[in-house]
Amino acid sequence: MKKGVLLISLAGLALAAAALTPYWIGTEIENRFREFQQQLAVQSGISFTLDRYQRGYLSSTAQTTFTVSPNRSVTALPPSSQPPAALFKFTLHHQISHGPWIDDTFLHGTMSKVVTTLALGDEQPALLPFYFGDQSALAITTWLEWAGGIKSEGRIPLYRGRDHTDQYNLRWGGLHFELDGNWIARRAEGRFNSPRFELANAAHGVTVGGLSGHFSSFVSSQGLVLGAGDLSLDSFKARGKGADSVSQQVVIRGMNIAYDAQQRDEVVDVMQQFGFRLLQINGKQFNNGALRYELSNLDAAVLQSLQKRYEQMTQAEFSDPEQLRQVWLQEIQALLPAMLAQAPEIHISKAEVTTVDGLISARLKLAMDNSFPLPAVIELPEGLRRLLPLMQVELDLKLPATIIEQQARKAVRENIIEQLQDTEQTMTPEVLAQQTRRAAEQMLAQFEIQNIIRREDGYFRTELRYRDGRLRLNGAPADNFLKMLPPLKES
Repeated sequence: MKKGVLLISLAGLALAAAALTPYWIGTEIENRFREFQQQLAVQSGISFTLDRYQRGYLSSTAQTTFTVSPNRSVTALPPSSQPPAALFKFTLHHQISHGPWIDDTFLHGTMSKVVTTLALGDEQPALLPFYFGDQSALAITTWLEWAGGIKSEGRIPLYRGRDHTDQYNLRWGGLHFELDGNWIARRAEGRFNSPRFELANAAHGVTVGGLSGHFSSFVSSQGLVLGAGDLSLDSFKARGKGADSVSQQVVIRGMNIAYDAQQRDEVVDVMQQFGFRLLQINGKQFNNGALRYELSNLDAAVLQSLQKRYEQMTQAEFSDPEQLRQVWLQEIQALLPAMLAQAPEIHISKAEVTTVDGLISARLKLAMDNSFPLPAVIELPEGLRRLLPLMQVELDLKLPATIIEQQARKAVRENIIEQLQDTEQTMTPEVLAQQTRRAAEQMLAQFEIQNIIRREDGYFRTELRYRDGRLRLNGAPADNFLKMLPPLKES
């Protein structure tokens, strides 16, 4: 008898728990919305407001508003003045289905389904219906899992026709994006693509083709947002007329941007790179441009401190922008010795572009020698000069000879003209050209004699190495150039 009662009681408890599960899920989802609102409350210039949350048994509805405003702390507005107007503001409507029964299907691992659409508000009531009619300008479907997983897929539909001002033709190919992540582990991975955007009339136009990107991010134990990502653009074209009615045009093809930020024990390494296959500016063409730089050995604890102080400072009110600059300078100054103790490095490993004259390339590496004690206090900016002897510098430059010769002739010609004006003398164009050419050749010859530059196969090269307070140019000692530097290493 007792066993039967126990079984009935357990079955009743199980049924009660199952019956209460959808309502409990609604409570948990509401808590997530409110936690997100609190998290964004500390972000500078961003406001997230939960305007309404109506919780039901099997489903709930919510309405939120995002507002992005100028940062008050970097303006010259006095505290008693009105806050700056919002840069943009939009309202979202959320239809929330409670698990485990969703869309008439039992999904044991799914907590909730959230369908988010852009609500028509008072901000721009005429624009959204004009472009999107009765379809949603933004539609996002998000699945939340019990284990913390989150999966989202969203879209912005296409549009073709005249713009709302009836001045331009507009072609918008839409936007599609996906997000996979875990809110418990605080990690996410996303991707997006947009095939085409074009806004043009007879005089002006902008065309963006083949925009896509991917990112993966996570939050470290120090609260730093780390990860990697990339963005690619097949083509970009902008045309128009300047103030003098002269036609201007910029064309970019095959552009790519990538970044990577990772943590190794107590330090963070950051990499960013940018490149393009073709760049044309008013007919002047550049090919195969590339820039890649790395910041290594950045102290993670110092970065965390800077991040927290920045968040606090941007919530404060400064009546004078100079006051904010001075406070931020003091914060950096206080943490600079700790940052430099990890011997950070700045490495521009690749900087190059091909012009009609040839390849321009450069490489730069800056590092700190941590085998010598650093000052306990580093006064900025004067204190940086005292750190120069502790630095290690590598610099390589390669420039087409024609570019250097053109710049040399330009500098010499301006100097000759200035001397003629001072002495009230004249010179024929032929003689001026001859004198300019001869003086430029002599100047470059002196640079070669002093080993500042080397001529090689139609290029000028320079190789600089600075280490242990000693300077070498193109492989030869050049300590005579160090007279303006501070004394060597001090304890």
